[in-house]
Amino acid sequence: MPSSSDPMSWVDANSEQLIEELRECCRIPSISAEGGPAMDEMARWLGDQLAPVLDETRVVPVANAAPAVLGRAQGALPYTILLYSHYDVQPVEPLGDWSAPPFAAELRNGRIIARGVADDKADIMARLHAIRAFRATGRPLPCSLVWLSEGAEEVGSPGLRHLLEEYAELLRADACIWESYLRRDDGQPEIGFGCRGIVYVELTCRLLSRDQHSAFAGVFRSAAVELAHALATLVDVDGRPTVDGFGADATRPDEGDEAAVAAVEVPSAAEAALPGRRVLVGRPNAEISRRMVLEPTINISGFSAGYTDPGAKTVLPAHATAKLDIRLVDGQTPDAVVDQLRRHLDRHGFTDVSIEVLHSEPASKGPRDSTLARALVQAARDCFGEPVVYPMVPGAGPLHIVNEALGIHAVMPPGSTRMASGIHGPDESISVSDYLDHVKFTVRMFERAAEIEAAFQPDHGETYNLTITA
Repeated sequence: MPSSSDPMSWVDANSEQLIEELRECCRIPSISAEGGPAMDEMARWLGDQLAPVLDETRVVPVANAAPAVLGRAQGALPYTILLYSHYDVQPVEPLGDWSAPPFAAELRNGRIIARGVADDKADIMARLHAIRAFRATGRPLPCSLVWLSEGAEEVGSPGLRHLLEEYAELLRADACIWESYLRRDDGQPEIGFGCRGIVYVELTCRLLSRDQHSAFAGVFRSAAVELAHALATLVDVDGRPTVDGFGADATRPDEGDEAAVAAVEVPSAAEAALPGRRVLVGRPNAEISRRMVLEPTINISGFSAGYTDPGAKTVLPAHATAKLDIRLVDGQTPDAVVDQLRRHLDRHGFTDVSIEVLHSEPASKGPRDSTLARALVQAARDCFGEPVVYPMVPGAGPLHIVNEALGIHAVMPPGSTRMASGIHGPDESISVSDYLDHVKFTVRMFERAAEIEAAFQPDHGETYNLTITA
C-alpha cells in the first residue's frame, strides 16, 4: 500500500491544485510564430515554478529565438536524464472554429481546452509536478535531472544547437526524455525511439506583374493552374510520393523495426471523419502503418492564389503559392531532398516554380535497449499496460540536434495526448484524468530508471530506496 509520504498519493491528494496550475500555464499565449512579450512572460513564469524544486534554474537568451529555461537537480543516483520540452505553441487560426477562447483554458466535461495544452504544456507541467511530488513528500529524486524548455520548437528550433553547445556542461546527461507521444483511444501507451525528419518548403509560381481580368484566362498563363499541375506530380491519389528518386537513399529498416511496426495500428479516424466520407487512403492497414513510421511522405500543407474572400471577384491570379511539409526517414538529408524536388519540377517542365526552404531537420533514431528505454517500457506497463513501440514516430523534431551536440539519444514517452486531443487544431484538449495519470507515470519512470541503473551500478544500489508502489 502507498504510504502517506508516497509521491503517487501526493498527486491524488493535490490533484485540483495540479490541474489549476496546468490551466494557468496554458493561459499564457506563447505563440512562437508571433513572438512578443508573451514569450518572455512564459519563460519567466516557468523559471519561477521550477526554482523551488530544482537545485539550479536559469532563464537564458537564445539567438533568434525566445529564451530557454534550463535547470539541474541532483538525485540519489548520478545517472542523469535530460527532460526536453518546449513552451511555445502553434497559432490559433482558424479562431472561429474554437468553441472556447484558445487561451482561457476552459474546463469542460473533464477536459481542458487550450492551445498548447497537449503540445507541449502538459509535458512541462507533468514533469514539474512529478519532481514536486518527490520534494513535497521528503523523498530524494531517484536519479539526477536536467531541465531544458525551449521557446521555438514550433518554428524549427533556431538557436537550439548553439544553446546546447554553450551550456553543454550544465546540460550534460546520460539520456533524454523528449516531449510525449500518444496514448491510443483505449488508453494503451505508445513509445517512440526517434522521429522522422522534415523539410518545410514554400513553392511559388509568379507569372504576371499583377492580377488580370479573368476574361483573359485563355490568353495568359495561369500561375494557379500551373502550380496545381506541379503539385499533382508530387504524390499519387493515395498519398505515395512520386518525386523522382525520392526515398532511394533511405536506410533499409532492420528486422526489429519491421517487427515493431507490425504491431502499430492505423490511428483512429473517428475524430477526423465526416459522415459518409472515406478518410484513410485506399491501402491495406499494414501498408498504412509502415508508411506512417518507416517511409517518407510529401504533404501539401496549404495553397493560396487569387481571390479567396467572401463573394465573387473574377481575376486571373498573378502568382500562386503552396507550402509543403516533406517527412524524411533515416538516411535522407534535407539538402538532397530539396535537390530531388528541384530536379523533379524542372524535368516536368515547371522551371517557373521556385523553392524556398523555411526550415528542415533530419530524422533521428535511437536504441531500444538503453537504461532509459527499458525504464519507459516498464513504467508504461506499470501504469497503462503493454506499450506499442515506434522505431520512429511519424512527426518531426530537433532530436538530432541533442544527439549531435550532447551525444545522447532521446525517447518519447506516453503522456496526456490522444488522437482526440486535436494537436495544432481548434479545441486542442486533454482529459484531466489522463493528465494525472501522466504525472504518476513520470514519477514511476524516474523510479524505474533508477532501479535499472542501480542494478548495473551495485555501489549505488543502497543510495535510494527503490520501493515501487502499487
